[in-house]
Amino acid sequence: MSNIQCVTPAKGGAIVFAAVLLTCVSGTPLAEHEQESQSCTSVVSGTSEQKVQCVIDENAAKWIKFQNLIRQWRDERGAMSSITGAAMLPSYQSIIGMGEEALPLILAQLKSERDEPDQWFWALRAITGANPVRPEDQGNFAKMAQAWLQWANEGYAAS
Repeated sequence: MSNIQCVTPAKGGAIVFAAVLLTCVSGTPLAEHEQESQSCTSVVSGTSEQKVQCVIDENAAKWIKFQNLIRQWRDERGAMSSITGAAMLPSYQSIIGMGEEALPLILAQLKSERDEPDQWFWALRAITGANPVRPEDQGNFAKMAQAWLQWANEGYAAS
C-alpha cells in the first residue's frame, strides 16, 4: 500500500490515493497504471476535476500485473487437468514472458502456497533453464516446490 503515492497541490490528496489504491486492489486492468508515473483525473472537491500525478512503485506495478495474470490464468484454466494445457494458456505464457523479473514474484507465490503449490514449475524452468527437482520427486508438487525454494536460497539469491 505504501508503494502507491498520489501527489496533488490541492486538498483531497487522500481521496485520490484511496481511489488509485482501490482501483489497484480491486483488480481492474492496470493499463493506465502500469507506467511508473502519469497524470490521472480525479474529483477532488465537489464537482471540480483536477489533474494529479500518480506514482506507482515499479515493483508494486510488477506485483499487481503478476497477480492479475495469476487470476486470469486460474480463470482460463478452470478445472483443467493437463499441465501442458494449463502452461500454454495466454496468461501463463505472459508470466513466462515477464522473464527474470517474474522470478522473485513466482518464488514468493510458491512460498506462500506452502504444501499446496500451484503449477509454477514449468514457468520456473522456462525462465531459468534450471531444474533442481530430483527425478524421484517429479509429480510431488510439495517436494518440487521445496526443491525450487532451496535452489532460490542457495543459487538464485546469491547471484
